Amino acid sequence: MRNRKLAVAAAAGLVAAVALAGCGAPAEDNPATGAPSSANSASASSDPATAAPRSSEVSSEDGVVGTQVRFTAGDVVVEVVIEKDNPTTRSFLAMLPMTLEFSDYGGKEKVAIPTGEWDFTDAEGLEPEIGDLFSYKPWGNLGFFYNTEGNTFSNDLTKIGATKDIDQIELLDGQQVTIAVANRERDPRE
Repeated sequence: MRNRKLAVAAAAGLVAAVALAGCGAPAEDNPATGAPSSANSASASSDPATAAPRSSEVSSEDGVVGTQVRFTAGDVVVEVVIEKDNPTTRSFLAMLPMTLEFSDYGGKEKVAIPTGEWDFTDAEGLEPEIGDLFSYKPWGNLGFFYNTEGNTFSNDLTKIGATKDIDQIELLDGQQVTIAVANRERDPRE
């Protein structure tokens, strides 16, 4: 058990070390929604008081599908279940925990820009559905869809997971949101 935890921590540290800081702000309209880039004013917190150690909850031998990630801002909680095991999802999980400010984007999305680097290797496109947690490749942002009216498939979107907490997504606007892997129940065989 101890060796496994050390291996998981080492793997998570290696992934985190590869991630580079600083996703730039977009300079054009978001084709996924048609909203102007000025609507995206998300920022990441670099306050050491709010920073927590990097997550070592997810290892490559365990896989990531089914991992729960919690987005928390005061009484607002959005629980996400990871649905894809791919480099994009793994790069997202390697950034955790983190605190980001979410903003509304085009009346359809709540978005933020993480400080880590995404890996979009072999990323599939996405037909947006309400509750999807996604990344928009050209800008490297992270977002939730809460309204998909008029949206169509886009190769520039990649799905990470989904939530049923739609009413809570809309409350993320302007909030400092802490994102972390939720505590897992310990397997009695370990």
